[in-house]
Amino acid sequence: MTSNKTSIIFILLFTLCNISFGQQDSLQDTTKSTQQKSITRYLHIATNPSTVDLFTGTLQPDFASRPNYVSPAFIPVSSGDDNVTVSFFHPDYADTTINIKLSKKDTSFIIVALRQTYDEETIENNQKLMKHRNKRILGSYLRWASIAPFTISGISAIVSLYNISKAKDHKKAMEHTHFMNEKYDEHKMNFKDHKGSAQTAKTVSGIFFFTGLTFLTAGFVLSF
Repeated sequence: MTSNKTSIIFILLFTLCNISFGQQDSLQDTTKSTQQKSITRYLHIATNPSTVDLFTGTLQPDFASRPNYVSPAFIPVSSGDDNVTVSFFHPDYADTTINIKLSKKDTSFIIVALRQTYDEETIENNQKLMKHRNKRILGSYLRWASIAPFTISGISAIVSLYNISKAKDHKKAMEHTHFMNEKYDEHKMNFKDHKGSAQTAKTVSGIFFFTGLTFLTAGFVLSF
């Protein structure tokens, strides 16, 4: 019976995950469809070196955050925008920010060659920024990873409450049975079974809740 309940837990978890991912995909499709209606042009950027982090829309971007794009890249431009501000970052090169004027109809294309830097202080500072960015990315992953243990914890808590309720029902049935017969023995066995299952599910719920809380806390700490 315990094996069947374990199977039910995993089936519920699998179904919940599928529903969650389905809703996320649907939301992404809707967002992309809305964006495509307003986007009419692209800015194609190539760089030397070939892989450079690109930050758009601000004069002083936070290079410790995730880049908006990585070159070579096609940057979508909303209709009505004639200029795009792009900042270029590579840990071994001097960063630069330029304002790019776009073609009114066709895809605009630009090649940017960054100047390699030999300044030790600049290189050291860039490496610190990259380490900070990696910590933030790890923090983001940990926050998302906390969803799974929290979900398992919630399902386990529901299973525990269900078994507690069933155990109470069998206990009441035992109290109302005046003779020691087969029905009494059956209620007694079911009572012990549901009580044990409730305790197991409660323990599982606590463990996964603590795990999810640890992931979430660590994720927030690393994200700053």
